[in-house]
Amino acid sequence: MLTASTPPLRARLDESRFQAPSLTVHGQAKRRFVLTLPSYVLALLVLYIGAWLNLFTIERAHAIAVVIAGGLGIFGALIWSGRTLQWRDPLVVLPQVLFSVVVVALSYQLIEISRGVAFMWLAVIVVYDMRRLPVKQVRFVIASATVLQLANSVSIWAANPNGPKLIDELLNLGCLALLLPTLTMVSTHARTLVKRRKQQNAEREKALQALNFLSVHDTLTGLHNRRHMLARLEQEARKTARFGVPFTVGVLDIDFFKRVNDQHGHAVGDTVLQRFAEIASSVFEPFETVARWGGEEFVVLMPGADGRSAYHRLHNLRAAVHQHDWGAVHPGLRITFSAGLATYRDGSVEHLMEAADQALYAAKHAGRDRISPEFDHVDAPSPHGDNLAGSQERVEASMAGRGPPPTPAPAAPPMLIPGKKAQAPLECSAASRATSSALSKLFRTDDPKTRTLLKLAAAVSGMYFFWLLVVIFYAIPKHMFPHWLELVLLGHLTIGAVAPLVIIRSGWSKRFKDPIFLMEQCIWANLMLVAAYFFSPIGKGALLGVLCQVQAFGFPAFSPRQARYSGSAVLVMLAMSWIGMTLWGGPGFDAASDGLIIATACGVLLLLTWQSYNYALYREKNQKERRELELAIAEVERLTTIDTLTGLYNRQHLHEVLDHETIRSGIGSPGFCVALIDLDHFKQVNDIYGHQVGDEVLVGFAALAKTAFRDTDTVGRWGGEEFLIVMPGGSRHSMDRLLVAVAQAQLSPQASALRVTASAGLAHHRVGEPWADTLERADRALYVAKETGRNQCIADV
Repeated sequence: MLTASTPPLRARLDESRFQAPSLTVHGQAKRRFVLTLPSYVLALLVLYIGAWLNLFTIERAHAIAVVIAGGLGIFGALIWSGRTLQWRDPLVVLPQVLFSVVVVALSYQLIEISRGVAFMWLAVIVVYDMRRLPVKQVRFVIASATVLQLANSVSIWAANPNGPKLIDELLNLGCLALLLPTLTMVSTHARTLVKRRKQQNAEREKALQALNFLSVHDTLTGLHNRRHMLARLEQEARKTARFGVPFTVGVLDIDFFKRVNDQHGHAVGDTVLQRFAEIASSVFEPFETVARWGGEEFVVLMPGADGRSAYHRLHNLRAAVHQHDWGAVHPGLRITFSAGLATYRDGSVEHLMEAADQALYAAKHAGRDRISPEFDHVDAPSPHGDNLAGSQERVEASMAGRGPPPTPAPAAPPMLIPGKKAQAPLECSAASRATSSALSKLFRTDDPKTRTLLKLAAAVSGMYFFWLLVVIFYAIPKHMFPHWLELVLLGHLTIGAVAPLVIIRSGWSKRFKDPIFLMEQCIWANLMLVAAYFFSPIGKGALLGVLCQVQAFGFPAFSPRQARYSGSAVLVMLAMSWIGMTLWGGPGFDAASDGLIIATACGVLLLLTWQSYNYALYREKNQKERRELELAIAEVERLTTIDTLTGLYNRQHLHEVLDHETIRSGIGSPGFCVALIDLDHFKQVNDIYGHQVGDEVLVGFAALAKTAFRDTDTVGRWGGEEFLIVMPGGSRHSMDRLLVAVAQAQLSPQASALRVTASAGLAHHRVGEPWADTLERADRALYVAKETGRNQCIADV
């Protein structure tokens, strides 16, 4: 239950904050360190298998193993001791990544066979930590790796300047030049995705909290709503049936509340309801539930209370209402209420509410401002240890410093979906078009999605053009491949470099679910790379590095299925390449070294495929949560703009519509008119037939009103039995048809003989006139309609 100190609804929603459950920083650091160990274990395993196969000396394997063990020992000791918690990077991500880069560079220098998979390990390092490192740190890691690779290449060339490995080193540098920008792009995308998901989760949790609050609370008063009260009554009834402890319900109705709205306006009426709710929240205990039942009617649930103690609680509320300074809301205003009590011992909740309703009518017929049934000795102490003085102190404390009555709050701005921004139109002068390069013309398009796809396709084309130049200017002059394979490679590379750009730029690819054909492109590239690896006597390490680049390139867009298929395809291709080289040999084929390199490459590609699959799942989950956020925000907006009983728009939304139509009026729009509709003698319907029938009448009228007006008209519940219609360019003909339909309709299934009429006042908005003045003229016309016989519409001219 809300207390008197509870802030208004919108303030409570704005103050909500998302606190996601997460590991402690120390726990995250330990977890991150442990997850890096399998890759080091795999590297050491490959290292010692190579030494066992006599591919290099065991001393070099020991040297690298000592460096790895020493580095891991230092990092482990720092993390477990908690000293890193004082650092700017408590997870020690950047130092560990740089250590891994150094280990790869050391292996490249000391062990020649490792040069075939060095760049693959570098890709694993960057890809694994791409979500943890900021973009600047990723660039620093890549710059460090580039400097170390240049140093390695220079030292190798200096040691053997005329050796056959020079071209390998040049190709490796070219591979690095292609690989590192791709890793930078993937890392940037991953970092953005993680940041967006955190923000999205916060917004989603905030929306869900608002949704949960709105589903059980009244938006005007902040009290529990009718739905929640019915659930609480059913729960208490079950407790009474089990334990035999009765409870009492009080139904409260503010006396002559319609006069408040009619004489002082609905803004004052809303303030009265809010003040009354705050006083009630102050008087009753936290375990007692106060709810707004509908309009000016409230319900109080008092568990464990009999009739006498419940009467005492309501008597305290009555005294607090009497003593409150209602003149601060409006001069001369005085508020009282009538209440009916009913104690539950068995039976249904519906019968209990009907009994309380009948007691409320008895209190009203007895003169109002009283509680029925009455009990003697109400000044005795309450069973809960409360008394009037204590209640009044709480009321005064809740009202302290309030000042004058609040003015109606302006409509809140619509909630925005995180990550969406308005797209500015693309502007380009004639001079810039004339001087722009062919590349800028290629990317000039008004569609931002097409621009993004073209950039991705351009990155892919750059990789193809690099290898196309290698084939044209080196492989063909050196006769490295059979003539038929040279033609195949030229055609394959040309198609891969040109086709994606042409297809995307033409717009033809938009009709497909994957407009860039990413998985197909990856498989196409892998076919060429594996074939080149099989036939080429040089650059095998660079080719394997590009295989990793292709897999990493799919990270931003692969679905989980595509990640599995693409990874499985390249693994099968490498296995077939190994089988082919084993059966038919190949340029410089060595079973031990090539077998170890391919096995290591398959292990690294398996790690990349697993990471790509997890990343795709992460992205899909992010998209699912985004859809949930949109649905939650839509539901919050619905609950804050729709009247829960009738399904019509509520007053808050009507305020927004009136503001909008007033701004449009006079700037080319046909203007608008407003109509206030009031159900005639509706109070008698509640008094004679009960509030349930009254609710059915309101719902039935709302159903008729929805069908009587155009789609451009806005039908809303203004308050109680009063409705407001906003009609752009409208007239009174729709109003007359509605009044005839209402008079002839059976609005309540429970009271088939009941017929209800309605009166209406209509006013046309005048250009430059505040809509409140237009509404006041419609209100005056409504009073004229009532005073001159009801069941008619009067237009203010």
